[in-house]
Amino acid sequence: MEFPKQLKDIAYRLLQEPTLDTFREFLHTQMGEHNAIDFKRQWIENAALAKEMLALANSKGGFIVFGVAENEDGSVCIEGLPEIRDKAVISNDIKNFISSNLKYEIYDFSYTTSNYEALKDKKFQMLVVEDVPEHIPFLSKKESGSLKQNTIYVRRGTSCEMADEEEIQAMLKRRINYLYPSKGEPLQLEEHLKQLKILYGMIEKDHVYYKNIPLNEKFFSWTSITKLFFQGEKIVEANPLYPDESYEQFVSRMIVEKKKKIERVLDIF
Repeated sequence: MEFPKQLKDIAYRLLQEPTLDTFREFLHTQMGEHNAIDFKRQWIENAALAKEMLALANSKGGFIVFGVAENEDGSVCIEGLPEIRDKAVISNDIKNFISSNLKYEIYDFSYTTSNYEALKDKKFQMLVVEDVPEHIPFLSKKESGSLKQNTIYVRRGTSCEMADEEEIQAMLKRRINYLYPSKGEPLQLEEHLKQLKILYGMIEKDHVYYKNIPLNEKFFSWTSITKLFFQGEKIVEANPLYPDESYEQFVSRMIVEKKKKIERVLDIF
C-alpha cells in the first residue's frame, strides 16, 4: 500500500496495530481520500463494495473507512455508523462478486468515551484490502449495477475505473516479477527469512559509546583501551533508524496473520 508522505507513518501504524488509539490518531490527522484510502458515510450496496475492493486489490491494496464522509473541500466529516455490521454477513454478501484469493480484513471501532470529542459514542468499521501481487489482476465474477462481469478495476486518484491496456500490462509484469524474481524461481520462506535476518544484523539496535574518557598519550596503547572504557561513562542510545518491529516481533505477527489466513480458508469467523 502506498500513502501520502504526511500520512505514511500513521497509516502503517494503524494497519500494524488497529486499535482505538491508532484509529483515533488516523482520523484526527486525516486530510481526505487518497488512492489507497476511501471514506464512506455508511456501508454501500454489495456490488458497489465489491467494485471498490477489486480496484484497491489491483492498486497495491488500501482500506475503506465506514462512518466517515468526505466534504467537498476535501475535509472529512466524522459521523459514525448507526450499528456495527456483522463481518460474516458482509463476507457472505460479497463472495459471489470477488475471488477467494482477494484477501481482506474488517475491523470494528466503538468509542464510549474519547479524548477526541468528535468520536465520543460513535462506531466505525474499516475494511482493509491486502496487497497480493501473486494473484493480480483480480476480475469481477458477476455483473450487478455498475459492476461489470470479468472486468479489471483500478483506483485512479479517488475513483474506481476500468483498467486500460497499460495498467493491465503493469499488473501482469508486477505479478511475474513477484513470482519469478531475477534468479528465475520464487524465493522459499526460509530464504526470505534468512535475507531478512541478515538485514537486521546489519543495523545496531542501540548506539553505545563512552563519555568523558580521558584523552592522553596512553589512549591508543593496547593495554590502556579497556581501562579507559571503564573510566568513562557508558552511554546507550536507541538507534532512530532501527525498525520499530524487531525480527522476533515480525515473525510473531506473521504467525498471527497466517492463522487468520487459515481461518479464512476454513470459513471460520
